[in-house]
Amino acid sequence: MGQTRIALLLALGASLMAGTNAEAIAESPKPKAEASATVTVTAEASPVELVKTPNPVKVVTPEKLDQVGASNLSDLIQALFPGQVSRTGGIGATSSFMLGGSRPQDVAVTIDGIRINDASGLVGTNMSLVNLAGIDRAEIQQGPCSARFGSSAMGGSVALYSTGSAKDGFSGDFRLKGGTGGIVGTTFAPAYGWGSGWVRGSVDLQQQDSNLESENSYRSTGVFLGGGQQISDWGLATLSYRNAYTGSPIPIVYAYYGTTPYGASYYDETRETRSRDQVLSASLDVIFRPNLKGSLTLGGHELNRLEPGMAAGDPAVPFLSRGKQATANLSWEPFRILALNVSTEVLQSRVRASDLEGTAFLVGEDKHFAFATEAQLEVIPTLRLVGSVRWEQDKQEVPTDTLGNMVDHSSSQYTGKGGVNWNLPAGFRVYASAGWGFSNPQLYHSIFNARYGGETLENEKSKFIQTGVSFERGPWKGKLELSRTIYSSLVYYDYNGGTWIPSWYGYSGVYRNGNGIRIQSAEISGGYESKHWGLTSFYRNQEARDTSVEESLQLTSSAVIRRPFQSLGLAAYCVLGDVRMDARWSWTGSQYENGFVYRTHYNDLSISAAWAIQQNLSVTLRGDNLMQPHASKEAWMSRTNDFRNDASQVYGYPAMSPSLSAELRYRF
Repeated sequence: MGQTRIALLLALGASLMAGTNAEAIAESPKPKAEASATVTVTAEASPVELVKTPNPVKVVTPEKLDQVGASNLSDLIQALFPGQVSRTGGIGATSSFMLGGSRPQDVAVTIDGIRINDASGLVGTNMSLVNLAGIDRAEIQQGPCSARFGSSAMGGSVALYSTGSAKDGFSGDFRLKGGTGGIVGTTFAPAYGWGSGWVRGSVDLQQQDSNLESENSYRSTGVFLGGGQQISDWGLATLSYRNAYTGSPIPIVYAYYGTTPYGASYYDETRETRSRDQVLSASLDVIFRPNLKGSLTLGGHELNRLEPGMAAGDPAVPFLSRGKQATANLSWEPFRILALNVSTEVLQSRVRASDLEGTAFLVGEDKHFAFATEAQLEVIPTLRLVGSVRWEQDKQEVPTDTLGNMVDHSSSQYTGKGGVNWNLPAGFRVYASAGWGFSNPQLYHSIFNARYGGETLENEKSKFIQTGVSFERGPWKGKLELSRTIYSSLVYYDYNGGTWIPSWYGYSGVYRNGNGIRIQSAEISGGYESKHWGLTSFYRNQEARDTSVEESLQLTSSAVIRRPFQSLGLAAYCVLGDVRMDARWSWTGSQYENGFVYRTHYNDLSISAAWAIQQNLSVTLRGDNLMQPHASKEAWMSRTNDFRNDASQVYGYPAMSPSLSAELRYRF
């Protein structure tokens, strides 16, 4: 991953910045993980209070992470955004996040500022493979934010941040978990801090039986190492490294839309997917003057996947996605009411994947260089305007055959976004934003087309508008948000065309640019949250429509499937002395599959009770997936649960069976 070069570049950046004037520093920079629950460090180029930004963003604090109890990003997102997650089976199965009704590949995912999107995959980032070991904060921004993150962010972003500074001396966290369904887990997270710095580590081990009969269980291992050092009163240097392994049983070889029982060849108890995920991030935050700050982030990401073949008994196929990144940002506040930010980013991704025949490996590469600027203007203390523009130069190099012959395609793109936030009396707030976004064709899609006779794919584009009104006064809060995005030049898979492949009994198909995808939604939420109890609820109505096809097919084309039309939910908590009880329930309505409506609904219920036995010792009991029927191989083969409510999130793939678990936690 080029760790030596990254370290040298970081040292060079530190030496250059150290030579600047750092007089009259008002405060030292802080790790982003330590931002409060009311501040976002992701939605804009500089930290800003949530009530001042026009960007819809949800902040997940350490307390919320503990309450959910998720060990991977898929479980966390499922709890926070019901109806916007599509998981093809039980724990560890492919999990796609369709934020705001967008496609999974339209959500940019970062860890400590480093992108971790899987360039070798078909659907962006598989959330089940993102281990949360050492993660202390998450921010999810809904809606297009290409002007902030560039390509692959037309649907939003997920930003994860590692645990920040530690108190002086040794401290840490130890957890031990067990439960039904073979649930076993442990986490050990020691830390050591001194006056101007800290080091941290975390080891997380999890195991759980598959929801269907399988020779293998789900198992994951996450290792995190990180630290930081304050440099006088002008700078903060941080370094984080994480290494995660995941093994997930996926015994279902193929699920089709027929009604007859499945054949024996459609199920293989030995099938599983394995992955190794690594992320390295090094950053330097500097205060040059009280009104002039800068940051430099360098790092990389590498994901190795071993996927089973297309048919039972086929050999496993390896995939490699590797990326390197450098990002620099400079923030200047010349006046109290005006702030300016400029940033530049260099990103390189490389893919190694098998061709369809499984006889050769194809290698592709893309390179990105971007320059962005953002301005924030507070016209009056309650009225704030934000505008941003990004220019990005991209180049893809893809193979035309298995002999190493390559072809490249270069493009450049401007994107922009403008927003207004107005804080009104009595706790009301009105906000809106609009702009346009873009995304490069996925590198794997370009490799596929170059190999199998497809056209050169053009950049995808979109236009959007978002608006909302919120209310917060004391323990009462409420919110209404509306959004609409129209996509053009969207890449889709066309079964007609491509190269004849005998083993596929026909043409391979190719990817093409299409037009006319429209996604819109309305969501209302609100509730009451006090120190001792709280109750919140939400209702979401959304639509994804392919206007490029005839009206009868607009909701069931492959470009818009698996977006439920409606979802709603309730969350409640109660604190009785040293005991806190939580409950989450959500309902997801019918959704659209290829060519038909999957007319079932999906209830999801989780409950937990945490008892603080002593100041440093606690016990938590959890019940998850409490409304799902028990999944089994026999039921799947006979199609017993195919159209049964609560049995599946995706047609043909049984959801997790109910489980109960207990976790002991000791802080030292």
